[in-house]
Amino acid sequence: MSFLIMDFHAKVKESFHDSQNRVISMSLIHEELYRTGETGDVESFDFKAYIQKLANELFRSYVVGNKDLHLKLDMENVFLGMDTGIPLGIIINELVSNSLKHAFPGERGGEVNIRLHRLHNGENRSCKDQDTCAISEFLLIVSDNGTGLPENIDFRNTSSLGLQLVNILVDQIGGSIELKKGEGTEFRIKFREEVCPEKKQK
Repeated sequence: MSFLIMDFHAKVKESFHDSQNRVISMSLIHEELYRTGETGDVESFDFKAYIQKLANELFRSYVVGNKDLHLKLDMENVFLGMDTGIPLGIIINELVSNSLKHAFPGERGGEVNIRLHRLHNGENRSCKDQDTCAISEFLLIVSDNGTGLPENIDFRNTSSLGLQLVNILVDQIGGSIELKKGEGTEFRIKFREEVCPEKKQK
């Protein structure tokens, strides 16, 4: 009985910890929106700056002791609209959290990588206060070189709240997601976003 109680308490503690980090994810978005809003742009935010802050917060939250874990970021400078950036931020929060919690048991070290690059610019179209905006396709990769997901887990049909959120939010932004297994875990997410001229560089 005592073991069951301890297991229940551990699960409650983990759920509370995860919820705290989701709140942090949202608060950082609002912080970034406020910062960019001071320049007159209230519809988009600096996604690279936001992810740098979010990933550092997650590492501080989950990495304890002297575990040799490293974060590598390889991201294009891009301003994303709230309708895309907020769901993507939550997706990255869930995937990085899963890596830090499960991919490196014991004292195992390793790396978590976040990459975001534009694949190509699509069609141009007229948009508010601008001559044209490019509809760009992006590839987001969140990966680690840890133990990998167990073979019997279907990430599209799982009891994990985090992975359920990931699938729902990928659908919400009209994106696609695939999982590559090998040495570790790699999630690849493609999505499209309207990038206007003044948002390419600040």
